[in-house]
Amino acid sequence: MLKNLKRQGIRSELFFPVSLKEKIVLCIKGALVVVLVDFCFYRSIAAAVCLFPVGYWFYQTEKKELIHKKKEEAGMQFKELLLLTVAGQKAGYSVENAFLKNYEDMAALYGRESYVCLMLREVKSGLNNHLSVSDLWKKIGECSGIVEIREFSEVFSIAKESGGNMTAIMERTAETISSKAETRKEIETLLSARRLEQKIMNIMPFFLIIYVNFTSPDYFRGLYHSLQGVIIMTFCFLVYISAYLLGYKIAAAEV
Repeated sequence: MLKNLKRQGIRSELFFPVSLKEKIVLCIKGALVVVLVDFCFYRSIAAAVCLFPVGYWFYQTEKKELIHKKKEEAGMQFKELLLLTVAGQKAGYSVENAFLKNYEDMAALYGRESYVCLMLREVKSGLNNHLSVSDLWKKIGECSGIVEIREFSEVFSIAKESGGNMTAIMERTAETISSKAETRKEIETLLSARRLEQKIMNIMPFFLIIYVNFTSPDYFRGLYHSLQGVIIMTFCFLVYISAYLLGYKIAAAEV
């Protein structure tokens, strides 16, 4: 995996690939968005074709959100790995062996195809090729874009070079990273309610339009299939898109 990343460049999308099933689900969501927008604003096959970029943009946005969730999950798994590694060092293992001995525990906890197990397999493969564990974690941190791994690799590399007490340094680093990860998780939990409100507000205009169309079919009839109507609905759609982008930007603020 890391060899491929070195050739293709450092991109977290490559570290957290989106499966075919996930892509199909995202494509269906994008298509439904196009159909919904077309039904509410235009009711035209030609307009639906022109709205394809909207569906594609929605697909890419949802894909980024999915990758972000995978990164968050991988970060939490790595935090657990660090805590177990510190316990292994206290038991007398070297830092390299302390990492590798936790593979079975991580596999039992998260599954052999989990992100942390994939990382450990890469570390084991790199160690077999006589690469340093600090360089391996540094590369994994850069490729994955996971803050916890990048911070750990920097501290670990400095500690290795300075020849300090690795067990004590690892313990303090694990505690610091664990504390920051927990704080970030708490903030994410607090923001999730606001993000849910934002998503509800995003779909409310469509519910209102659909409700009016079904209860009073003649109310919006003049806005469809006429030049004036298309201009008015396009203006309304642009206002909605502006509000959506503003809300998305606020809700997607990095923690």
